[in-house]
Amino acid sequence: MHKKALLALLLVLTMLLSSCALVEKDPEVDRATQIIRVGDTVYTKGEIKDQIEYQMSYMSYIYSMYGMAFDPTDPEVYATTQQDVIDFLIEDAVLNQKVTELGLLDQLTEEEQATLDAAVEEAWQSNLESVKTSYFAETELTGEELDAAIAAKCEEIGLTKENVLEGQKITLGQEKLYDYVIKDVAVTDEELQKAYDIQVASDKSTFLDNPSYYGSRVNNDTAEVFYRPAGYRMVKQILVKFADEDQALIDELNSKIAEQKALVTANEATLTEMGVADIDALLSLVKVTMEQPSVAVSFGADQTALTDPVATVATVTDVSATFDETVDEATATAVKALAEAKAVQAFYESQLTKATNNAFANIDAEADEIIAQLESGADWDALMAEKNDDPGMMEGAATAATGYAVCDGFTSFDEPFVAAAMALENVGDFSPKTKGAYGYYIIQYTSNVEEGPVALDDVREALTASELATKQETTYTNTVAQWVTEANAKVDYKALED
Repeated sequence: MHKKALLALLLVLTMLLSSCALVEKDPEVDRATQIIRVGDTVYTKGEIKDQIEYQMSYMSYIYSMYGMAFDPTDPEVYATTQQDVIDFLIEDAVLNQKVTELGLLDQLTEEEQATLDAAVEEAWQSNLESVKTSYFAETELTGEELDAAIAAKCEEIGLTKENVLEGQKITLGQEKLYDYVIKDVAVTDEELQKAYDIQVASDKSTFLDNPSYYGSRVNNDTAEVFYRPAGYRMVKQILVKFADEDQALIDELNSKIAEQKALVTANEATLTEMGVADIDALLSLVKVTMEQPSVAVSFGADQTALTDPVATVATVTDVSATFDETVDEATATAVKALAEAKAVQAFYESQLTKATNNAFANIDAEADEIIAQLESGADWDALMAEKNDDPGMMEGAATAATGYAVCDGFTSFDEPFVAAAMALENVGDFSPKTKGAYGYYIIQYTSNVEEGPVALDDVREALTASELATKQETTYTNTVAQWVTEANAKVDYKALED
């Protein structure tokens, strides 16, 4: 749905509900004062004030969602909102008059009528649900009784299906108006070439300043690329990932290590604030005794023999120190706390090493089998499709066909992955199994990335679509602005302020 048409629908519905009992009414005569006149269309003071109140309430809600301050009583905020509402209502009136003038809703096709009917029904049901939530959240009514109560409330606040139909017709009409205005807009060869040259120059400048941006854009498929920097190559990988149980244990230990690092930092800060100059010297006088794991963790059927005992609970059995009389009790307590935190961190780090080694041991056979098949001449893509645990290399992923773009120093990927990828000498070579953060990487060097501009024909379709959308929007915006100027709307600001 066109964004302006959507806003139009919201404003129409709000105006139609302006008689709702929730809105405190001004004296009828004052509310009926004519403020805006656009041809035969008139907006009254009451309608405009309702719109301003609605916009203020909506903005307050949106700002609060993000924890930001919004002051609807600020005179500048109010003045800006008032002018925005006036400008929109004028434009909305102009657009609706153009829809009528061009007869865009006079005769709908069967498809358009079906689309309109479906939109009305969906919007109506949404309104009924809103009424139910707002007025009957705690009701004991059910079934037909609840439906009747909701219907009565809709009638009370002036919400009817005819209101919804009117709003949806406005939306459809303005969508058809947009299509009418931009129907003949096209992108010329000269415009396309100019846009291409601009994009090439922009990408070249961006990637020369920061080459990693190229890899990020290609690997994430976020936008077309118009220039390729030097130093990149394309690679594919077969990931033999850790067993879920192993990965869960590794994740838990990493989390505990992070917690301990934060605790160590906090304890060090405490001692620094206490004025302790040589923390390390005092730490050397503290001995922390840890209970070591004694029960092996099973990582799958018949795999326990491959595992070292791993614990996820650090048990401190004793903390002792031999401080002299120059160390007061508070300092001694703080040093012991730091020593214990560091000992627990070291314990978890040792457990992480064991857990990681166990995890690799549990996938060694699978990785070795893949390497053996590749060395025997197995087709890489077929094996990748069969054996891969990397979502980016699976069918349906954009990078499954193209591979990943990598270069020396590329930090978006695990460092061992990049090192192994860049160590390959020739296109077609594949790496040995390489230990990484997620398991074993087996990487194939698939192609070079040639430095220079991407050919226009390679980006023609996407660039044409982008330029056409921009040109259409610009054409529509400029056309509407001209219509608004020609409409010569009259606004009685003095009556609005009285």
